[in-house]
Amino acid sequence: MFSSSEAYAPGRASGAGLARMVPAAILALGAVLFAVNLWRNRFFLHDDAFISLRYARNFAEYGELSWNLGDRVEGYTNFLYVLISSGLLQLGLDPVLALRLINAAAVALLVAGVVYGLRALFPERRGVQAFGLALILGNVSAAVWLVGGLEAPLAAGFVTWGMVFLLQAMADDGSDTGNGRGTEHETGHGVSDSILAGSFFALAVLTRPDGVVVVAAAFVAFLVAARGSGRSRLLKALVIAGIPFAVAAVHMGWRMAYYGDLVPNTFHAKVGLDLAHRLGKVGAYLLKSALLYLPVLACGGLGLLAAAAQGRLTRVICVLATVCAAFLLYVVWSGGDHMAAARVLLPVSGPAALLAAAALAAMRPPYARGFAALCLGLLVAAAVNARSFRMDWAAFNGIIVGRYIEQAWPQDSLVALNTAGSTPFFAPSHRYIDMLGLNDRTIATRANVPKLARRQAMPGHGKGDGAYVLSRAPGYVILGGAEGIAVTEARNWFLTGVELSQLPEFSECYRKRTVALEVPADMARFRPGAGPIPFTFYVRVCV
Repeated sequence: MFSSSEAYAPGRASGAGLARMVPAAILALGAVLFAVNLWRNRFFLHDDAFISLRYARNFAEYGELSWNLGDRVEGYTNFLYVLISSGLLQLGLDPVLALRLINAAAVALLVAGVVYGLRALFPERRGVQAFGLALILGNVSAAVWLVGGLEAPLAAGFVTWGMVFLLQAMADDGSDTGNGRGTEHETGHGVSDSILAGSFFALAVLTRPDGVVVVAAAFVAFLVAARGSGRSRLLKALVIAGIPFAVAAVHMGWRMAYYGDLVPNTFHAKVGLDLAHRLGKVGAYLLKSALLYLPVLACGGLGLLAAAAQGRLTRVICVLATVCAAFLLYVVWSGGDHMAAARVLLPVSGPAALLAAAALAAMRPPYARGFAALCLGLLVAAAVNARSFRMDWAAFNGIIVGRYIEQAWPQDSLVALNTAGSTPFFAPSHRYIDMLGLNDRTIATRANVPKLARRQAMPGHGKGDGAYVLSRAPGYVILGGAEGIAVTEARNWFLTGVELSQLPEFSECYRKRTVALEVPADMARFRPGAGPIPFTFYVRVCV
């Protein structure tokens, strides 16, 4: 277990202040906030979940990890999540239910990891344990993405357990024997914890490739902060990082053989734009995330600053802070995320909760009480002020449009569209061109991309190629969102539409059609009051 005698001796007195609080009340607050957040967001589902499900279904039914059968492009970044989803689909589960079962188990895994870590770090500090657990339960993001249909909760669970076993390996060092070799305890039990840490990190990397950022930061932090001989630290650090990097290397080799690329196609689509373009809105994204959807990040940062100001930084605080900071820098570099509720930051919510708890334990009593009250207040304020999410419009309209075109359009039609999730999933008899490039190699790898459309600033929505799409001669083109727009409105949406509007061949060979689609009874609960959808599309008239 963790050796807390060295790490937390400065802050033991702070427990007296926190002990006057009732741990059960703190836990109850966290549980109530989780329940409220889950209830408020129970109708949420993101369109991108159906991208993963299309790959999962094609793998379950045809043994092919592809978006369009026969066209091998890796338009997903959640390999393990897709495989698990595919397995559940093979068992006959409803697709959306399958994703929510995975994420419910993932949130349970995340919470269990935080509980284990808190009990190991603070075996006699019930107040600190309750505080840390409330921080992870009370975040809006965890509840939103339990039902949202993407892999962030699973990545968060694996990262948290990896960090817990890393901290345990860091504290498992026996005293140095003086001959450069560790004791039997140091090289035995500590290595087993390192293997467990590396194994969970490997699962995190298979769930999301950006897990390698956590692994790299953890490797460096462990080398610097772990006790014991240099040989012991290096051995365990190599195990912790070596397992996930070896797994990543094998996966990369398979990817190269299967898809012909070393990185997912989504990497090209999302980061192929210049840094200034990616950084345009990342500051506002981080601020909103830390205050409304993942206040545990704000608490971790504030706790780090408070502990540093009091001269009470510990090895554990420094390791957790290093991992969280490295991941935040990666998110800044990548430009953030357009999805709801800080999805891309959720994987480090577990380490952030442990960081905040470790900082609390190290503080002097007056500061500890104020810090705990501030963080719990942030949780309550976030639950009150954060918006509640329903099924996003892309998914809602896309499902209805997909059902319509599956019945109304000739089978095996080639359809160009931007909504790559729900519409293709609910119209599986057609083939598609993803005009944003996530599932299209040509668009994703386009260089020197012009900035002509307003929504190009959204992460993952910056690319397009009107000339390429036109060269494919799709039978149908759906511009803008899932419900479609007129080409004259293209500048308010995405690049491909703007470029098509400038090509004479498009106006010569395509005619606009509009159909009013009624909202089916089974969809009404997701968007109460939604009226008929005016579905606008373009049909090719040239032979």
